[in-house]
Amino acid sequence: MKVVIVDDEYNSIENLRTHLEDYTELEIISTFTDPVKALAFLIRNEADLLFLDIEMPNISGLYIAEQITLLHPDTKICFITAHAEGAIKAFELNALDYIQKPFSSERLRHCMNKIQNEPALRKPDYDSLSHEIEYPLNIICGYHDEDIILINAEDIFYFETIRGNVYIHTKDNVYRGNKPLGFYEEKLKPLYFFKTHKCYLVNLSKVDHFSPRISYTYDIFFKGIKDVIPLSRNNVKALKAQLQ
Repeated sequence: MKVVIVDDEYNSIENLRTHLEDYTELEIISTFTDPVKALAFLIRNEADLLFLDIEMPNISGLYIAEQITLLHPDTKICFITAHAEGAIKAFELNALDYIQKPFSSERLRHCMNKIQNEPALRKPDYDSLSHEIEYPLNIICGYHDEDIILINAEDIFYFETIRGNVYIHTKDNVYRGNKPLGFYEEKLKPLYFFKTHKCYLVNLSKVDHFSPRISYTYDIFFKGIKDVIPLSRNNVKALKAQLQ
């Protein structure tokens, strides 16, 4: 089995690597302390087994797991966590295995037995989990034709929903998202994103000015691009409160 380990703590990777030396059927093909580099690698390279930390900077292990499950559904994933009893409970409810740090050889053996003896582990409901677990999302996946692009949230001007599809607008490109608008709204709210309309989620740091229209609505103009999008009357009060 080809194995990849992703953990932002180098010592945790080395500890797990040492424990895995007892399993001759495993081949560790790569390890990462940078979750963004890990996701870029995993998009292009398929692994049989992924040991994945949950809480990491810029991008959550949960989000990586979701993308890899969509791209490579046969990849088996074992989460690693040092925190969050609530997260562990959520994973248990969804039949995901996890290892809590610090772990024993016996706990790892239990995990490996489960992975090896249950070839068709039930896939989790990530949409449900994403509402139960808060995590930062500074990097997201966008799709352009067959290519998958990793996009920095700070480079996004706005999200747009058209006939049920979500599109991600940057200065020079438009990418397709693979999550509903509400998902991005929830995860990017700490980064100054605001839902101005039922079909639009805006990066307020990219906004140049608001121009009033009829019926207490506004047009939103950006710095650096010519796109203009609406601010609905229902969201004006909430936006003013956020900008104060």
